[in-house]
Amino acid sequence: MNQSAENYLGYALAVILTMTALAYTFWSMTGWPDHFKLVPSAATVFVEHTDIPEDVSWTGTQVVAKLYQLSEDGIPIVVNGFTYQTEEDVRLNQGLVSLNRSYSYQFEIDANGQVSQIIFKGV
Repeated sequence: MNQSAENYLGYALAVILTMTALAYTFWSMTGWPDHFKLVPSAATVFVEHTDIPEDVSWTGTQVVAKLYQLSEDGIPIVVNGFTYQTEEDVRLNQGLVSLNRSYSYQFEIDANGQVSQIIFKGV
């Protein structure tokens, strides 16, 4: 009885290995793997969407939010040529920033390596 169980397990293992080899051969020679690359998953979302564009633009809403951080940062912000230096400038002139427009940004750095000014220009 012990010999027949050992023979059965050996036969089952041989069948499983043969089927696996045939399945791998069939799988690699067909276009099936290409179709599974198109199916979104958590891994593909992270892989496909981690590219950061070189020229990141800000929306008008983001620029206004940055203006409201002016008192925390203490860095003057220039938007289309107008300089915001105080909270009163922001309160009185935030209407100059178009909320529907995109803005490119640029930092000016002083001799100490600190940001001295942030410049937003409409795109």
